[in-house]
Amino acid sequence: MTIENVAFRFEIGNFNCMVIRDADDGNRNTLLIQTGQQQILIDTGIGHDLFPPSPHLGLLMDRLLAAGIVPAEIDLVLLSHADFDHICGAVDQSGHPAFPSARYIVSREEYGYWSARPKRLIPSAKFAGFLTENLCQLCCDLPPKRLAQLNNRLELIDPGSEIAPGIRAIAAPGHTPGHMAINISSGDEQMRFVGDLIYDPDDIGNIEWHSAVDVDPAQAAATREQLLGQAASDQTLLIAYHAPFPGLGYVSRQGLGWKWTAYKSDTDFL
Repeated sequence: MTIENVAFRFEIGNFNCMVIRDADDGNRNTLLIQTGQQQILIDTGIGHDLFPPSPHLGLLMDRLLAAGIVPAEIDLVLLSHADFDHICGAVDQSGHPAFPSARYIVSREEYGYWSARPKRLIPSAKFAGFLTENLCQLCCDLPPKRLAQLNNRLELIDPGSEIAPGIRAIAAPGHTPGHMAINISSGDEQMRFVGDLIYDPDDIGNIEWHSAVDVDPAQAAATREQLLGQAASDQTLLIAYHAPFPGLGYVSRQGLGWKWTAYKSDTDFL
């Protein structure tokens, strides 16, 4: 199997990193970090529960294997949040952890939110052509199911925690109540996985933009302003889950909004 333009290797300090594209239909960028002591995966993609199934979705596992990454050797799985397209690949088709040796981590706030079985998405005119009634139902049903399947492996954390050396969780609420960003630092370099803080990078040019699927749009906007402001000031490399593959870029102030500049590197795509 060739994996051209579906995985992208780069380095942050002494960490070897790889963005893996979970889907050919839409953008879903998961991140593997090899620290030298641990292999850490951030988000697990869309998994296998969509109906009807698609050969263009839920490709993380195949692409990890094609890149020579053994799932049983992943030490830590971090979930930026528990929406179905981030958590569903955490479990295999038999309902067992897809990464059997890993610790699975989610924020305490996110776990509490999904434990209440919220109506995350309700079919409406604003989702016409975007989310079907069936997909809205899956968005509601699958995250609590996955959290239950992972229950014996799951660790709940509060943002601010250093999860592993150089890996720190940051509160980023709004998209969901317990949405987290993940800061990765090694030596004098750092980057930040911002999950669903950004979708199409052009959107952030408008300070009033918010995603149709943000639980709390006002909180999401405040979080975006805070985290993008910090990233612009520090010139921190960002990776956004839904930005065009490989989802890497920098932000700078543009009027009242923000400008995204895609990351450029001599590193080859795989």
